[in-house]
Amino acid sequence: MARKTKSSGGGDDQPAWLITFSDLMTLLLTFFVLLVSMSVIDERNKLVVLGSVSSSFGIGEQNFNPKSIEKKSSKVEPGAMMEPDMTPIKDMLWEDMRDDLNFQENRFVQILSINADVLYEPGQSALSERGKQLLNRILPHLLTIKYPLLVAGHTADRRDEEGKSYQVDFDTAKVDSTWPLSLARGFGVYHYLIQNGIPGDRLSQEAFGAYHPRYPNRSPEGRLLNRRVDIVLDKRNDPERLAVERSVPKPADQPKSFFFRNFQFDLDSAPGSPARRND
Repeated sequence: MARKTKSSGGGDDQPAWLITFSDLMTLLLTFFVLLVSMSVIDERNKLVVLGSVSSSFGIGEQNFNPKSIEKKSSKVEPGAMMEPDMTPIKDMLWEDMRDDLNFQENRFVQILSINADVLYEPGQSALSERGKQLLNRILPHLLTIKYPLLVAGHTADRRDEEGKSYQVDFDTAKVDSTWPLSLARGFGVYHYLIQNGIPGDRLSQEAFGAYHPRYPNRSPEGRLLNRRVDIVLDKRNDPERLAVERSVPKPADQPKSFFFRNFQFDLDSAPGSPARRND
């Protein structure tokens, strides 16, 4: 009698452990789905994240944290540069703008650099007609800015500024001649802006001589661009914020003097006054 052959079924070829593994994966998936469905968003953490994001754009308090027990005084950093600022000046069309004007900005600061050859005739400290026309075009925009403006004068190196009259000077105590030259260049613009309506409390002036070059002085083009007057707008100099900082009273219990190695130093005395020895 012949032996019967077993029919090969589809399910008989699978290993037995695969069924147990499938059941385990199904149970784990159900467990994690149950955890997610039972989770609750912490509203306090959500507010912390939203406050951090909004403060980075200059909106709201910088270190807002609803978890904190005591409310800390937060110093809000200014946000991105907002109108009115000097952006319309950058968008204006100028003749040969690459050589005459240079505009640089970041989140807080905008710098409009005007070439000194545009503002002054060679060897002159009075504004030229071309320089006055240029300043008259940007004046309407400067008058709308509420932030203080800085007028900074710059020069190239002394050899380039003095030309044929340049002589090597080894006297280190002598004031570099580029200082008064940069002061005169900045003052011409400063005085013209004051005369044309910009309040004096919103303007300040600095002179840097040849010590803040923007381009290398090794080439004639670099020295030409370094002879400039900068109009600087710094949003961190908000007049309202500066007024609040100045209004903070100073502690009244500061010591009037202190002792160091048997010497008494009076803090209220004039600078340079000698200290008294206490034996």
